[in-house]
Amino acid sequence: MSMEHEEVVKCSKCGHEDGFVIWQSLNATLNPEAKADMMESCLFEHKCPKCGHVDSYTYDLLYHDMESMLMIQLCESEDRVADYIAMFDDLSRKTDDLIKMDDDYTLRLVNSRNNLREKVYIFDQGLDDRIIELMKLFIRFDISQENPEHEVDEIFLEIRDDVPTRFAICLTDGQWGSVPFNQEVYDRIKEEMIDPEDNGKRDYIVNMQWAGECIHNMAEKLNE
Repeated sequence: MSMEHEEVVKCSKCGHEDGFVIWQSLNATLNPEAKADMMESCLFEHKCPKCGHVDSYTYDLLYHDMESMLMIQLCESEDRVADYIAMFDDLSRKTDDLIKMDDDYTLRLVNSRNNLREKVYIFDQGLDDRIIELMKLFIRFDISQENPEHEVDEIFLEIRDDVPTRFAICLTDGQWGSVPFNQEVYDRIKEEMIDPEDNGKRDYIVNMQWAGECIHNMAEKLNE
């Protein structure tokens, strides 16, 4: 089930106070409308009824898709990461009928709303986020070699009409660029770099650091 509560927030422009719903957990299967609001960032925004100003808020949220057997915890504070990892460890050991946690569940921990939305997009399309992160790492490497004056801040996969189309690239100087999504590269990484015996469902944090460690571990094995 979903869990939410209302808090009073103050408009940063006019100071008017109003109620704002905070979602501790969101069950996308039972509350598809709330999922749609989350994907559009509406769940994290409050429009002042007095002056119309929109304030943005970020809070910890557990996203749960029962049909896809997916849980994603949003946590922007490094101080709480260990707590959520412990929570996932506990959930992995539970057999509670309400949660129906089993080995087929994928558990992820992300540190931003953009990363949360991207993960949902990725899993909704049946893609492997581990492969996507490796593709991003290769894009970063290519940019560093071809345009060393450009430093990449973030890369996000864009999906349009249920089809992955390109990677949007944000540079540290605020400029944006993009490269097309290459299905052949995706398939090659899946074949050559992803262990078919490891489904990665309990790789809680799959990000650039994870991809870098994956490459490092593969290099070590080759050098053995």
